[in-house]
Amino acid sequence: MTIPLLRAEGIICNEQFTEYLVQCDFEESFYRFPGGGIEFGETAAEAISRELIEEYDLLIDIGNLALVNESIVEVDGIQRHNCTLIHWCFLKNDIDHFEFRIHNEYENIKLIWKSIEELSSKPVYPEGTIEILKKKHTNDIHHIKIRKKY
Repeated sequence: MTIPLLRAEGIICNEQFTEYLVQCDFEESFYRFPGGGIEFGETAAEAISRELIEEYDLLIDIGNLALVNESIVEVDGIQRHNCTLIHWCFLKNDIDHFEFRIHNEYENIKLIWKSIEELSSKPVYPEGTIEILKKKHTNDIHHIKIRKKY
């Protein structure tokens, strides 16, 4: 039996909610919000903070829970079940605004600012997140359920 993976990610946005920090490859074939697996004894907010420091040397303020994403997918016959807790986040200092940063472990992954229009042009993971970004309601908690075979 495969055990579901518990993840935490941050929707890092500027104060005007016009740009968002996302991870992608250098070809920008997809976008995903930064974060990673939650370790035992760690809250989602602690995991997001730890991951952003480890991967990008970036300090952020963690805000409200934005959404819970349950994703049960099958890729090449292998099923995967992720549950991701996604929080609104902001840079600690506006002076930290940068064009992009390279991942500390994977030099083919970068963290880059993108507008909603730019994000709408490529796949964004988890799926369904763009609609929540457009609402800009940081007090609402959403629940997205995805079941797919690729």
